Amino acid sequence: MATQFWSAVVLVVSTVLSSVAAFLFKVASKQLQLTMRSLLNRELIIGVFLYGISTVLTVIAYKGGELTVLVPLGSLNYIWATFLARRYLSEKMNTWRWLGIFAIVFGISLIGVGDLL
Repeated sequence: MATQFWSAVVLVVSTVLSSVAAFLFKVASKQLQLTMRSLLNRELIIGVFLYGISTVLTVIAYKGGELTVLVPLGSLNYIWATFLARRYLSEKMNTWRWLGIFAIVFGISLIGVGDLL
């Protein structure tokens, strides 16, 4: 079965939501303590909700495509998380990290081209 375009789009949306959820977890971790009040902070709750939606979207996306195409596409999480961390957390990127990001993009591109051949 060839991977359908809608399936890839749904998975990309899922990776964006998942990355935003991870970002919110990082923000929530700054004030996290092992108390019930601390565990009920807004960022943590929204992050859990977004991860849940992301999981459901991923399952829906898998219905319309090949696992060998869609799972590597899920690696877009790394890219979105990098941009969020740089922009909103002021995290630094060095040459090795950028090379890793470019390797991920290159690998995803190869898989996409391989699906067309």
